[in-house]
Amino acid sequence: MAEVRKRQFPAPEDDDEEPLISKLTSEERETVDAMLAHKNRNNLNASTVLWMIAALIVFNMTDFANVLMNDERIKEDLLRWGCGCILVNIVVGIYLIVGLSYLQGKRDWENHVHPSLIPVATIFAVGGFVLCTIALWPVWGGWTLPILFVLFMGTIMGFSLMPF
Repeated sequence: MAEVRKRQFPAPEDDDEEPLISKLTSEERETVDAMLAHKNRNNLNASTVLWMIAALIVFNMTDFANVLMNDERIKEDLLRWGCGCILVNIVVGIYLIVGLSYLQGKRDWENHVHPSLIPVATIFAVGGFVLCTIALWPVWGGWTLPILFVLFMGTIMGFSLMPF
């Protein structure tokens, strides 16, 4: 039977040494953040374009706008509640992205807002997606989930191209 050898890793030179990021001053951290933000500005790539094209195709092929306005099979109360939940999520996102990051220049949201704001927005988004799925299920049946998912991804990819 072959003998199994253990891999030998070099011992760390200084166990007491702090990571390099903790040695930076606040001005140096802001400079690094600005450089990374500038480097990651370009979000236009093939997957972004393909999701947006897929969302446009699904929107047109399912006649989504006409179905939302005129189809009697939709459970309108659930759709309203679902859209309301998604609206809460969008308002929180606008506050965090535009209000704090873009207008006030704050990068670390945990120090400036209530720490449970992001989980609350996530709960509202999931609840809104579930409610909208239930409301539109009588129209498309099992295709409701893929339709809503493609429309959601296309919308998110479109928002990722915003300049802020």
